[in-house]
Amino acid sequence: MADIESPGALHSRLSKITVLALLCLAVVFSFREIAVSDLGFHLRAGEWMLEHLRFPGKDPFTYTADMNDYVDMDWLYQVQAGVTKKLSGEFGLVLVNALLVAGCFAIALVRCHRQRPIRETSYWHVTTFLAILATAALFETSPRAFSCLFLGLTILILEEASERGTRSLVFLPIVLLLWTNTHTAFILGWIVIAGYIIGVAWRDKKIWTPLTAYGLLSILISFASPYGFKGVALPFQQLQFLQAHRAFAGALAENRSPLELEGYLVNGRFLLLQPLLGFHLFALVSGAAFISSLKKIQLHQFIVFLLLGYVALLGAKNIGYFVFAVFPWTIGSLQRRGAARAGWARFIPGFSPARFQTVLAVVTIVASLSLIQAIVTNAYYLDNRSNDRFGFRYNEHSLPTQAAEFLRRNELEGRILNQFNLGGFLIGAIPQRVFIDGRNEVMGDRLFAEYSILWNGISKKPLLEKYNPDIVILPHQSEFLWVHYMRKDTLWRLVHFDELAAIYLKRGYADSIPSITAGDRLGGYQRVPQSGIDSVLRRSDASAISLFSFRERYFPQKEVGLSTFCYYDDAFDAGIQYGLNALLLSTVPCPEVYYNLGHNFFENKDFNRAAYCYERFLRTNDNELARERLLRIRSPQPASVK
Repeated sequence: MADIESPGALHSRLSKITVLALLCLAVVFSFREIAVSDLGFHLRAGEWMLEHLRFPGKDPFTYTADMNDYVDMDWLYQVQAGVTKKLSGEFGLVLVNALLVAGCFAIALVRCHRQRPIRETSYWHVTTFLAILATAALFETSPRAFSCLFLGLTILILEEASERGTRSLVFLPIVLLLWTNTHTAFILGWIVIAGYIIGVAWRDKKIWTPLTAYGLLSILISFASPYGFKGVALPFQQLQFLQAHRAFAGALAENRSPLELEGYLVNGRFLLLQPLLGFHLFALVSGAAFISSLKKIQLHQFIVFLLLGYVALLGAKNIGYFVFAVFPWTIGSLQRRGAARAGWARFIPGFSPARFQTVLAVVTIVASLSLIQAIVTNAYYLDNRSNDRFGFRYNEHSLPTQAAEFLRRNELEGRILNQFNLGGFLIGAIPQRVFIDGRNEVMGDRLFAEYSILWNGISKKPLLEKYNPDIVILPHQSEFLWVHYMRKDTLWRLVHFDELAAIYLKRGYADSIPSITAGDRLGGYQRVPQSGIDSVLRRSDASAISLFSFRERYFPQKEVGLSTFCYYDDAFDAGIQYGLNALLLSTVPCPEVYYNLGHNFFENKDFNRAAYCYERFLRTNDNELARERLLRIRSPQPASVK
């Protein structure tokens, strides 16, 4: 008779499979197209240092801040990224980031295992799954992945030293030295070290301990960077920018508080499965677990929980630090002991807490595999209208890759005026210096305040006259006033546009490059005649996005972007054609297309079709302008609609 596997061995095998499924989920989440604008200046800085064999002093990448200090505390990450890009291209950049994320979760699970063997731990699988969802939106190619890894190593060393012996403390200064020269978030290491020094001193009734000595040495070693005191001061300067009274606060989405709930509304409809849902659920579970265990948790854990929780609330980009620090402690707080462990299970015949944990493990494995499939087919991203996509190339929906290629191909190296969100990417994509980018500590409040006033003004003439650019590049979907102004200003001509960006050249500069109109990109699309428009408009919606479908779907984001530009540029006929082709190509419901079509038909004074499009959009969404225009069309005097 064949041997029957013991329940303990079976549970151990199931735990290993669960760990593997969760780590695979984290890696697949991390394998997304590069959509981080800042990676451009990181790569350029790494290449610059390798070429010049020195660290930057003044800013070498902009012509407006070229006299400002550039304290580059990300230099080690940048050199690594530059070498990786040279050796293995974009794939290597994404792969390194994915491995770092997997390493962060592996360290966290090691910390859990140190508290109690994983196979004997309750709720670790569900909590880890929530932790992955909580941090998934941040799995981008950036130095933050290194900071999360160093944070996990720091806490692991401190836990080992405070509970089992001090031999591991010798590694603490090494980790802080690497962290300091990789990313400015090394200041979080100070917070964690200080929390442990205070907590252990309180517990042991001794102020000076080996942990105190190594902790202070690790803090002092942060001054061992190419920038000395300036480097240590930089994180404090950056933290100031997150405060509400600073000019940069709120200008970048990553600096907004994760408590903002706007993400649950998309086009006026409630959307539960959105990127911050995982963090909100994790925060509730973690907070409840800590509150219920206040008498049991140690002082240093309480200090770190509060301080990193506060840091997370300062900006969504800081969520990962909080999650990786506290989720092993959260799992520890969820454990039950003795008779209390049986709890409700005693009332269900044949059911036990062990079986319940087995069920949770199986559910976690199935959920992880299902989510992996949804990510690979992009159904997960399309469902919440995210620009993210599975893969490793540059993301054309988020970065002006086509516009940069146009500039390089035509050797347009004149002075450029750019919107600041594009600056980071352009630094790494084109040879000339840019106007501005998102490095707040380099640009400074004064430059950004001046930029905000001049860039957002109705007339663009003051800004254009002050900086006298040859080239203007802008993300047209958020720059209606710019598109309208440039269309009317005879000194400028449109030479390129795509779904994300538009490029204008000053007359007299590179006149050999032909001007274009908004309809010039229709060549690759089917032109729908007037007689066929209604049949396209009245097509049934495609089937709803299913997270369990193995078929890759197409959302016409490109066509929506082109249609938007045409609307802003008063090229309504072209906008209608792009919108109709979007309906023909789409394999998912896309009410946004009807919204754009409604506007283009409205401005074209085709009010019946505009009304139909607004009605289709408003079936599943809400928008004040759409409702207002529909009401005006239905008024007793439709001819007066304007």
